[in-house]
Amino acid sequence: MNANELLQSAGDTINVRNSTHGQVCDNLRRTGMLLSAYLEIPIHDYQVAVIMQLVKISRSKESPYLPDHWIDLLGYGAIAGQLALSEELD
Repeated sequence: MNANELLQSAGDTINVRNSTHGQVCDNLRRTGMLLSAYLEIPIHDYQVAVIMQLVKISRSKESPYLPDHWIDLLGYGAIAGQLALSEELD
């Protein structure tokens, strides 16, 4: 897969998962609230997306040739950027 194909696949994955898993922004917000309560520190939704990137980076160490790691890494990066930038504008 080339870079454009990876990016396209990441966008497609976001769209599919929104329909099967619910809206990603809602899920990351809820996960951030749960992490905040558990860790007793504020965790923003975009930070959850960054944490998910770290999970994908960790998994890629075991199987660097699996496209899923890189596709999800790109998807979470785009989502983190969207959330962080929209939060800055608020």
